[in-house]
Amino acid sequence: MPGPVRVKKVKKENLKYWLALTRAKGARGAVKGINGRALRELAEKSIDLKDIFDGSVPAGADPSGLGIADKIRKIKRSDWEWVEKELERIKKNSVRVTTLADRDYPTPLLATHDPPLLLYIKGKPFEWDIPVVAVVGTRRPSPYGLAMAERIAGELAEAGVVVVSGMARGCDSAAHRGALSAGGKTVAVLGTGIDCVYPRENKALYEEIAERGLLMSELPMSSPPLPRNFPVRNRIISGLALGVVVVEAPLKSGAIMTAKLALDCGREVFAMPGQATSRKSAGTNKLIKEGAMLVEGAVDILDCFSLSYRPPSASKGAGTSRGPEAPGLGGTEQSIMDLLEAEPLHIDVLAEKTGLTPQRASSVLLDMELRGLVGQQPGKIFIRRF
Repeated sequence: MPGPVRVKKVKKENLKYWLALTRAKGARGAVKGINGRALRELAEKSIDLKDIFDGSVPAGADPSGLGIADKIRKIKRSDWEWVEKELERIKKNSVRVTTLADRDYPTPLLATHDPPLLLYIKGKPFEWDIPVVAVVGTRRPSPYGLAMAERIAGELAEAGVVVVSGMARGCDSAAHRGALSAGGKTVAVLGTGIDCVYPRENKALYEEIAERGLLMSELPMSSPPLPRNFPVRNRIISGLALGVVVVEAPLKSGAIMTAKLALDCGREVFAMPGQATSRKSAGTNKLIKEGAMLVEGAVDILDCFSLSYRPPSASKGAGTSRGPEAPGLGGTEQSIMDLLEAEPLHIDVLAEKTGLTPQRASSVLLDMELRGLVGQQPGKIFIRRF
């Protein structure tokens, strides 16, 4: 892969030219338009966009055949009016914008076919030499899918890996929660403007990621969640990561698309096996048939990238066996832990199998949740955390 481009920090006054460029016809990902690769060529030559806009670019500096200067001259007055309003929205929402010529632009994206011209960012920046792995899956997962997404993301985060996903309902949100719960870093790539929370029920998760992780979008401020935005978003998720883990996905889903995009970028693809009769796992099972690496826990992924792994005493022990008992547990609590060893279970099932009344089961599980022994998924599904 080509080395990272780090020309210089784009001056604030030059940001308007980058924003204007996104308004040029064909600028957003068109094969014959002004795509990221073309702009990277300019960055490598240390050419300011302002110089192109002003017509002061030396002869032959514009990459051959790309016609960037010609496209720039066709930007309309209404586009410049939009730029001014966009700059105001960026300032009002305390959003940072990084471009292809900036030093803090995500290095992994520079090696992809069509890196975004610019990215809107909120949260805590970090150096992109840290390993990044994407964890994605269906928006309508089974309890198993939810639990596995949260578990594997938590295990990766504990090992120092940055977990990236799309903050969609289901597996994506569970992956972000798992990374945050483990005290790790997570990146949410949005299919909306960075100032939009989608889905709405993720408002608390959005705010937590903004405070402890990183929110990212290439879409203009206040862009709504249009269906066409998400496939474009998926190429960023795959491009940021060393590999993509598909936890649970049907044959046709955004997660499967992200996996295919990862292959196009030369990234690794991992898949967690599901039930042979489950439509929700048909896509992941097919990925495994086609050569994706079957994974049961984070240790499989870490081994693939030769990354260090913490033993169970320091983490949750991905892919390893737990001790026979968690310390300080009573008989009922240990019975619940044993039941949750195999799979996530609904509170009613736990009450029935342990002989507890629903009220007593709720009280015991709440106490165990507060102590960090179990976690609760939507629908009163419980998973084992210890």
